[in-house]
Amino acid sequence: MERHDTSDTSDTRNVTRLQDDPGRVARARERIHEREAARSIERLRRAVCEPARMRIVQALSEGALSVNDLATVIDRTATATSQHLRVLRELGLVEGERQGTVVRYRLRPGPTAEHVQAVLHDLERAALSQQVA
Repeated sequence: MERHDTSDTSDTRNVTRLQDDPGRVARARERIHEREAARSIERLRRAVCEPARMRIVQALSEGALSVNDLATVIDRTATATSQHLRVLRELGLVEGERQGTVVRYRLRPGPTAEHVQAVLHDLERAALSQQVA
């Protein structure tokens, strides 16, 4: 049995634990982080693949829009559109900016939104090429 300092960064306590197999512990921690990343990717995929949310992302790639404008674009109620925006906000894909009494939503700058836009653009091109064929 080896003694290794395994301070848990998610815990404010500095705890030293005994480890029988430090290599396995390291691999197990890595595996957990991989699974957490996979779950995040799956949440993102499920959120963006929902048709109304996909259309919201596509619409916002043209610029900031209010909930009412987005509702008109995606042919949903403002309430339903707000719920879709909440999911996209929680994932960090969109953000809102208040302008007087209106909140305008836009794609949040960053790699996640850029990747989602690129994937949607590729899907659009693939769909169009299948229609032509």
